[in-house]
Amino acid sequence: MIAQFLKDYGELISITLIPFIIWILGAYFQDRKSKKDAKMNLFLNLMATRKSTPVSKVWVDNLNQIDVVFQDSHKVRLAWRQFYDALHPKSAHFDSQNAFRLDLLSEMANDLGYKNLKQTEIDRYYSPQLFGNLQQSQDLLAKETLRVLSNSKAYGVAFSPEEREAHLQRLYSEDV
Repeated sequence: MIAQFLKDYGELISITLIPFIIWILGAYFQDRKSKKDAKMNLFLNLMATRKSTPVSKVWVDNLNQIDVVFQDSHKVRLAWRQFYDALHPKSAHFDSQNAFRLDLLSEMANDLGYKNLKQTEIDRYYSPQLFGNLQQSQDLLAKETLRVLSNSKAYGVAFSPEEREAHLQRLYSEDV
């Protein structure tokens, strides 16, 4: 009688507890996966934009997320604080900020399990000359537009041939 009672209630308890346990374990592993995915996305975004010039808003936004996304990694957060310090122009480490950037990305790679990713590999960055040319053209266009807007009475006022030549020499001799 007692054996049958234990068997019946054991089945009832197992039928009700097993789905609950599975649900708790599923939520736990999904939470872990979402945190790992957030770390991976942040790391990949920082790697993709690590040496873009000018510095992109994506890079800055991702840097500002490090303390939240890597809250459980003391080494990453310490590397971020050191890099953050080096970013300020009055910092003693301002001239060596690339080393601190490499340290930060290296610590993030280690935290994510990329133990064999070397800093020399992180430092390698491909940017085609075309991107530099496009940026230079955009800078020149912005500079010229600003010059026209701030020093001209109207767009319709043309340079004389001598003024145009002198202007182009000045424009291309200055650092863009």
